[in-house]
Amino acid sequence: MVVDAHHHFWNPARIPQPWMTDEHTAIARTFEPPDLEPLLVECGVGRTVLVQSAASDRDTDYMFEVAGAVEWVGAIVGWCQLDAPAVTRRRLDELQAHAKLRGIRHLIHQEPDTHWILDQAVAAGLCLLEDRGLLLELPAVYPDHLDDIPTIAGRHAGLTIVIDHLGKPPLGSDEMGRWEELLRAAAELPNVHAKVSGLNTATADRHWTADDLQPAVDIALDAFGVERLVLGSDWPVCLLNGTYKRVQQETLLAVKRACDEPRPILEENAERIYRFADAEVPFIEERA
Repeated sequence: MVVDAHHHFWNPARIPQPWMTDEHTAIARTFEPPDLEPLLVECGVGRTVLVQSAASDRDTDYMFEVAGAVEWVGAIVGWCQLDAPAVTRRRLDELQAHAKLRGIRHLIHQEPDTHWILDQAVAAGLCLLEDRGLLLELPAVYPDHLDDIPTIAGRHAGLTIVIDHLGKPPLGSDEMGRWEELLRAAAELPNVHAKVSGLNTATADRHWTADDLQPAVDIALDAFGVERLVLGSDWPVCLLNGTYKRVQQETLLAVKRACDEPRPILEENAERIYRFADAEVPFIEERA
């Protein structure tokens, strides 16, 4: 059974998604559980991790609302303000009343300050996550953010950090060497993990296959090992350059080519890192 460790739900009519531009027209509509569940069944995905998509409390509240009755969502990674400790503490108290909260994600690639995550005001918020056993998830988009990950991981050794989308490798370009250097530096810290996700939108090639994803997957596996990687679709963002089924099939193929025993990446690591057992989440097929 496969775990999709990275997807979103949103309804732009209710909760604005400020990052959407004209190039996101194809996904500028509502995507909720009834849209995703048939795709999960078709692709043999049994559990998922729901991830925030907007830096707002309303977006996180909406996530818990729409996923509240969806048993196959095994964990939720929300958002809260991290640079005001009193606000962070109060909000985390509210969010941790939800059994499936497992971490906080901040859209650092949308901050005017490229190194926002290193700000002293943010450090206290990260300490709160560390103390409460919540993970930190970061879209550390190459080339601007990956070099901050070792610093954060070293300062907060008890904080589990998850890099989204392998840091968006510049697939097929001569920048792959620099991306590899930065990813390997991040992987040297044992509390850093990464998601094999979002790779199809890291290339402009409409005819991409597992072959195009393979270099990034091979490097990530060598850097992190089989125990610190998870698999994700980045649905519905992935629809900008493919279908859910195609993304799952081709990414799975790349992972299976890269290692003899892919089960930890496909299932076990996500169950452990996102602590599915704490919420007693059944597989989707067990509900049929």
